[in-house]
Amino acid sequence: MKKKKLKSLKKLKLEADRVFSHFIRNRDKHKCYTCGKELEDNQSQCGHYISRSYLALRYDERNCHCQGVECNVFKSGNMAVYAIRLTEQFGYSILEEFERNKLNNVGDTRTFLNGIIKKYGNNND
Repeated sequence: MKKKKLKSLKKLKLEADRVFSHFIRNRDKHKCYTCGKELEDNQSQCGHYISRSYLALRYDERNCHCQGVECNVFKSGNMAVYAIRLTEQFGYSILEEFERNKLNNVGDTRTFLNGIIKKYGNNND
């Protein structure tokens, strides 16, 4: 019996990003978190307060919100407004919590990413 080839970590991360981004943009009803602009589906992105390079917070729903290209790309996340919105929504301690937790180990990366795909992949309508 031939063993099934596992997807590469790169492909797993791309799939996890895709399903999670779709979830966040739908959750936020395609409205930019930082400027409030109503966006078309193809104009909305999943913006991160703490960079997505930190895997421990890459898929944290509190760290991720819908943003338009103008805020997310051209204004580099519009971070000052993003921080204000986060503290209004979650309290000031959220920023400290993110800083403390961004370097946390997520355990086995393959298991972690498969869990994200399973959790958020079923939410795509």
